[in-house]
This record gives sequence, structure tokens and C-alpha cells, in this order.
Amino acid sequence: MKILHIHDQAGVACILTKYQRINGLESKVVSLNEIDKFGILKFYKDYVDIVDRDNFIEYCLAEAKSADIININSMEELIIKIRKVFGNSKKIILHYHGSDIRGFKNLQPKNSYTIENIKNKTNIIEHKVRNRLWLIKRGYYRSLRTECQKLANEILLATPDLLSILPQAKYLPNPVDVEHFSIDNGNNNNFNKKALTIKTENADSEKTLQYCKENNIDLDIDVFDRTKTQLSYEKIPNFLKQYNIYIDIKIDNGKILQALSKTALESLSCGLKVLNYKLEYIDRLPEKHHPLNVTNKLKSIYQKI
Repeated sequence: MKILHIHDQAGVACILTKYQRINGLESKVVSLNEIDKFGILKFYKDYVDIVDRDNFIEYCLAEAKSADIININSMEELIIKIRKVFGNSKKIILHYHGSDIRGFKNLQPKNSYTIENIKNKTNIIEHKVRNRLWLIKRGYYRSLRTECQKLANEILLATPDLLSILPQAKYLPNPVDVEHFSIDNGNNNNFNKKALTIKTENADSEKTLQYCKENNIDLDIDVFDRTKTQLSYEKIPNFLKQYNIYIDIKIDNGKILQALSKTALESLSCGLKVLNYKLEYIDRLPEKHHPLNVTNKLKSIYQKI
């Protein structure tokens, strides 16, 4: 079985590929060369073909020729192109990861790595696809998204809360690279109350702190502002191990996201405790997020489509 992952979101495709190979499957990732803000693709360079923008679609189509399974991460509109070229001869999975399906309205074209900003010679149909995709990103047009989803053999969701948006899809737990995010003897003192939360483009850390205060969470909380300071993927484990607790309460547009973030899972894998959106403490990585368990579940999904 040959598996092709197109695009990577937060390292998920790279981790799946790494552990699929450990399981004896032939797997690789193809991703753009300009989306590696945190050095994830560089870290997993042995598992990824990094391609420039101008050649991206053609490269994906060339790799798809020999693939049995094509996992498309977020770039839903590529399904139309692949189906046009290969018809129903390929099994295609569409994998959503969060903001790509929740529809955050603050996404800008420069951050949207889709057909609309990949230079390619297109016909009239593909021109319409780009225009409709622009509208979809801004919440004005839904039919193309529905069309893309219908062309997929299966749709996967990275967190269970997304099932409220797409109940017909399947939840695939996010994998954690337990080799990279591991517990060591130099980890935190159990009596240390030092806690961490992270400010991102889509999460309001000030509201998180206020929420903790209102609920009498007595912790000394550091805020790492990811919008101003970049921390490479390679260095994240050692950074997390400076703390005992990770605060995983993400508030966006006044709503608390009801799912464990990938950083929370990585924190658990490093030996930290996590305070979740229910104000409950979790002290170990759930087995369903172990990468071999995730890849086994994914293999089962492949075999059923």
C-alpha cells in the first residue's frame, strides 16, 4: 500500500508518515516550501518532499499516479483536480484540522496555500474554482466545499468537536511523536506550580487568564506569545519541560474550543499536566493519541474505503 499525504498541518501528516513507515507501509508527504514557519518540515525532512509553489500541483499529480491512498490535508479544492485527472481510480481522504473547517474569518489570502494562490495554467473551470474558493474562505459560498467533500472517499476530523460541523465524517485522533516529545529525568518538580499558556493567532490569551481567575485557578501562568516569537519544533520539548502545567483553554470569538490542542497532547507526552477546557487536570497522554494506535486506526479506515 502506497500512501501520499498532500500538505501538512501542524506536523500531523509528517508524524503519520513516520509511524506508517515504522508499520511497514510506503508513505510520504508532499508540501509547499514556504509554509514551514516552525521548522516542522525541516525536522521531518526524511519523510517530506518540499516543493516550490510553481510546480506544486504538477508534482502532486505525478506522485498521485502511483499512490493507492491520497490524504489531502485542508487543501480540499485539490480533490477536483485529482478526480479530473484520475477519475475514481484513486482513494482520496480529505482531512480537516480545525480552522480550515471552523471557518475563522481572519484568514488572509497570503496565508492561504490553495489553488487560488498557486501559479498554474488553468482552464475556465479551474478559474471558477478559484473564485468560489475565495468566497468559501470568507463564508459567502458553500456549494464548492460540499462538492469537494462529495468527491472524497472519506472525510477525517482531527478533533471530536468538529463532528458537530460534519457529523458524517470520522474522528481520527491527532498523533503525537512520542520519540520527540518524551519524558526525561530532568522533568519538572511535582510541587512546581509554574504553568504555561500560548497566545496564537486564533486564541485570546488574555481571556484565558481572565477565565482562570474567575474560576479560582491558583497558578503562576506564563504566556508565550507565538505571534511575536517563533519557537522551532525541534526546541519545543525542552521548552515545555520548563513547566509543570499547560493551560489548554482556548477562547476564540468568545467561545471555548472543546478539544485538546496538539500542544496540550505534546505537553502530556513530555510529562506535564494539562488543565483542559473543563477545568480538569489530565496527567497522561491518552492511548488513542499514541502514533501507532492512530496509524492502525487509519489503516483500518483505508481498508474499508
